[in-house]
Amino acid sequence: MANNLKKVYIGAICNRDTEVLTRIKSFLLKNYNIALIDFMKTGIDSFNAKYLEKRLKKYPIVFLIVKLTTLKENEIVYETVRQVSPNLPILNTLDSVKICESRRATFQYIEENCMKVNIPKTYNSLQQANHTLKNGNEIIIKLDAHNIPNLPKNERIIGVAKTQEDLKVLINDYDESELFLQEYLGAYDIVNKVYVIGQWIVSITSHNRLNQNDNLSPLELVHIRTSIDEKLKRRIMRIGRKLGMTIYGVDYINTQNGPFIVDINDFPSFRSIPEGISLIADHIYNIISMREQLIKGLLKVKSQY
Repeated sequence: MANNLKKVYIGAICNRDTEVLTRIKSFLLKNYNIALIDFMKTGIDSFNAKYLEKRLKKYPIVFLIVKLTTLKENEIVYETVRQVSPNLPILNTLDSVKICESRRATFQYIEENCMKVNIPKTYNSLQQANHTLKNGNEIIIKLDAHNIPNLPKNERIIGVAKTQEDLKVLINDYDESELFLQEYLGAYDIVNKVYVIGQWIVSITSHNRLNQNDNLSPLELVHIRTSIDEKLKRRIMRIGRKLGMTIYGVDYINTQNGPFIVDINDFPSFRSIPEGISLIADHIYNIISMREQLIKGLLKVKSQY
């Protein structure tokens, strides 16, 4: 198939799940003659306007993928891309990537822009948290940074506080700015993970890391595909549109009060979705093709005047 297609170049600013990017790169080149150029080979410290300008002059990049771990230095990436290539199409918008770096920013955005989505209540200060604990409610404490390099996912959850004393002990080694404090909905063994690629959406089960059950059998650890309620599906797709994402993941739990979304991830790894790599590559190809057709159509109309 690739031999019949004109070679197209896309760029990637990526330092997260790089093995996934390598597989996407291989699939794109083999099936669509799309060459993926890595803009982060020398690390984020070497990424600046001059470097990006040089790469864009060398390669006729038509599309960009941004997929980053959570670092303060990422601001350099956002500023550089906006400055050097403000009109270059990006898979997930820069704003969405930046918002998803922070749990606090993510849930604040949903609360303000996606009114019909059920999410646990967020506490923006220790004063608010202590007040709700005093009233008998429990709080789950997580690190606010979403994709911390070299930190296992289960260590990003600090614990559950039932009392003010619990909270004091749990956060003793942390600065308040590092924390994300949220209403604890209860001990649910199963977390449903939803993966979205364009208009394609699938839901699988996953065991809750917070319960840390080491006695699960290999069969119990298997991710099972599950159906997803149509209303919830529409709301999850709406979250993506609002944020400006076409590839993303959403975690939710089923409660007595309906499904509650507890996590959102821009461009997850898709390790539990065997067809994920091919679907992502297909999606990228379709976006580029539709954009080319649109440009040709506009040029044709323009030439008639």
